[in-house]
Amino acid sequence: MPDWQTVYQAKFKLEAGGASSLPFLVRLLDRAEFVRLEHTADLIYPGATTFYGHGWLVDYDLDCLSARAGWALEELTFENFGFAEGVIREADLLAAVKGGKRDTPLANVIATERIEKSCERRHAGAVARAKSWFQANGSKWSRFESLKDALISEDPFRQLSALNWLRFGITPCPGVSARTYDTAIRPQVVKLASSNNESVREQAKLLLDDREYYWLKYKTDPTLRKWADPDARKSQ
Repeated sequence: MPDWQTVYQAKFKLEAGGASSLPFLVRLLDRAEFVRLEHTADLIYPGATTFYGHGWLVDYDLDCLSARAGWALEELTFENFGFAEGVIREADLLAAVKGGKRDTPLANVIATERIEKSCERRHAGAVARAKSWFQANGSKWSRFESLKDALISEDPFRQLSALNWLRFGITPCPGVSARTYDTAIRPQVVKLASSNNESVREQAKLLLDDREYYWLKYKTDPTLRKWADPDARKSQ
């Protein structure tokens, strides 16, 4: 499916499905086709042609179906299997905006040259790691436990994934509440606020600054995420 809106809505629905989505996403990892996204508007991803000066940053080569599945799987599980490209940095984009680079080819902002390999070859290692993880953890997996594991891991990628979901995520994570945040999550966020990684440190501090827990409302009130979670519409 090439339509970007369809792709991201499917991603949110699968993420909202939690553990039940794992087997389906793991099967999708074997889809090695290259299908260029269409109607991407201001999406910033390695396959984008234009940088408009703003947009949704997704550092995965979403034209590869295996990478689409890997993107959804990593954001659901807060794991790092290696599907992310690592070529788009917010600092580079910010510098471009400050330098007046808008409505310009993305290649003028960051290096986006793709490795001349098939999707299957490029993501073989990540697919293998994801399948191995699923075989070992799939039957007993809990998103809440994965969230906590990501925060205490030594991997900045996983830490940022967890922090970004806490700050901006709209998909559910059974077990997350004001009480469990205070007892099991916030203490780890406090530690990350002193991280050596600048991005981790910044995101942790911004989360701690939210004294009203606005972020929590989007995890626990289905009416606030109905646009991204089709199942939530049933409660309307």
